[in-house]
Order: sequence, then structure tokens, then C-alpha cells
Amino acid sequence: MSTKKPRVAIHSITGCAGCQLTFYFIKDRLLDFLGAIDLVAAPMIKGKNDLDGKYDVCFVEGSVSSERDLEHLKKWREQSKILVALGTCATHANVQGIKNFREAKKVQEYVYGKEAKNMEGELKPVAPTPLDAHVKIDYKISGCPPEEVEILRFCKDYLMGLDPRIYNEPVCVECTKREIKCLLEDGKECMGPLIRGGCNALCPGVGHGCTGCHGPIPEGNIPQTITLLKANGIPLHLINQRMQKYAGLEFEKLGAAIKSEVESDE
Repeated sequence: MSTKKPRVAIHSITGCAGCQLTFYFIKDRLLDFLGAIDLVAAPMIKGKNDLDGKYDVCFVEGSVSSERDLEHLKKWREQSKILVALGTCATHANVQGIKNFREAKKVQEYVYGKEAKNMEGELKPVAPTPLDAHVKIDYKISGCPPEEVEILRFCKDYLMGLDPRIYNEPVCVECTKREIKCLLEDGKECMGPLIRGGCNALCPGVGHGCTGCHGPIPEGNIPQTITLLKANGIPLHLINQRMQKYAGLEFEKLGAAIKSEVESDE
């Protein structure tokens, strides 16, 4: 039986690097994890990295937001047996994905000013998109940032030769388990019925409605949730902003009628 450690890489494209930090800040278990793998590439923390070799597992954080991002992603896909989208930027395009719902030229000029006209070549911006819009992704771990427990669960399953389990229940399930009174029943705003959990209902647990940082579950009942939010006095344009904030492209696929409803509301 081979005792060769799996070759693992942790790479990043456009994002804030918070997903990587979740990895590196795993309490008490990080050294055990690092002892079970060969971390061959992690430019954020390593001075020497194997950037051209083969990877058994490659974690990628960030969204594809430039031509250089796309070039790197395609290279990592070719190098990797398993490619994992790490964090909501990678799984749903996250906050930078809001650009998809604004006039691209105006956004570029607002951010880069006079330099916007000179942005050419590999740094040229593209519409922010999740990784699976460009390459095959084997597993997705969403969250802004992902939860420590989900990263550990994935790593343990993989190292034990099991098919990694990705949690796919709505936030409401976790509120129920924690006996948190439903914010929607209290007449407040909360996206919990539509959003993938894994966070142990962190925001509702302190009385703050879920705003959707883990992205939507495919089975979410969007029309009914909109009805509940409207009944609580939440205007459609605000609901639309919540949907666009972390996973606008995914919500657009799941509920194409939202845009027209919002336009009529405004």
C-alpha cells in the first residue's frame, strides 16, 4: 500500500484572500492536516512553490475577473486531479459579481479612473464569474469565508478515501436545531429559506437576518420567500440587492422573473 502523501495546492485569483486565511487559522488541527499532505503550492504562506507540477487536490479561491485569472484557472484545472472552488467568490462570483448588473464601462471608470482606458492585455477586466463558468469543478465549498468545519470535513473525507460531503441544507434547518425564533415570523428580513447553511445560523443567532453569503440552494422556493419578505414590508428592490450581493448570477438562473418584478416595483 502506497504511503505517498497527496500533493495539494492552494491558489488564489481575484478576491480578498479570506478563504485561504480560514485554512491557515484552523485551530489545533492545521498541523495534523499539514502532516497528512504534501503542500506543494501555497504562495500566500510559502516562499518556494511548485507552480508547474501535478496536484492531487487544488483549492482555488476568488472569482474569474480578469483575463489573467482565467489563464491561471485553466492551467490549474489541467494540473489537478481534483479542483475545489473555495468560498463564495469561487462558487458564485460574490460581491464583485454585482458588476454583472451594472454598466461595465461606468464601473471600470469609477474604480480605475483615468487608467481604465489603458487596461489591456492579461489584466484586462472581464465580467466576474464563478469558476464553473469556465472549467469543470469537482467540489464547491461556499461561504464568505467558508466555515472551518466544512473545510475540515472535506479534508478528512478525502484523506479517508471517502467521497467528500458538502452540506446542502438551508439556514432554516440550523435555526431550527438551535431553537432560534424565526426572524421572518417576527416581521423581519431574512434570506435563510433560500440560502445554503453550514454556518450554524451565525447571523440569525444574534438577531441579524441572513443576507446570503453561502449562496442559494437549488431547491429554494424563491417566489414564496419573496412573498414573505414583501409581507414584512421589505421592498423588492432591496430583496433584489440581497440576491445580487453574493450570488446574483445564480439567483438569475433560479428566478428569472425577479428582475421584471423589481422594475415594476420601482
